[in-house]
Amino acid sequence: MIIYTDHATVRATKRFIRKEWVEEAIKNPDIRIDAKYGRKQAIKKINEKEVSVIYIEQSSNFIVITVFWGR
Repeated sequence: MIIYTDHATVRATKRFIRKEWVEEAIKNPDIRIDAKYGRKQAIKKINEKEVSVIYIEQSSNFIVITVFWGR
């Protein structure tokens, strides 16, 4: 299950990043990087741009912390 923090929801809305793009980045990333504080970063090319998703994997859940364009 993919769970969005309030922060991630606000950022996705303000940055015009669709939830289906976030989910695609998590499920099928072009690049996956270990980030700070035990988090992961998934990067996926969407319409000539790259979307980045910072998330935590907890049991079978993915908790989305934030999303942004670029790396």
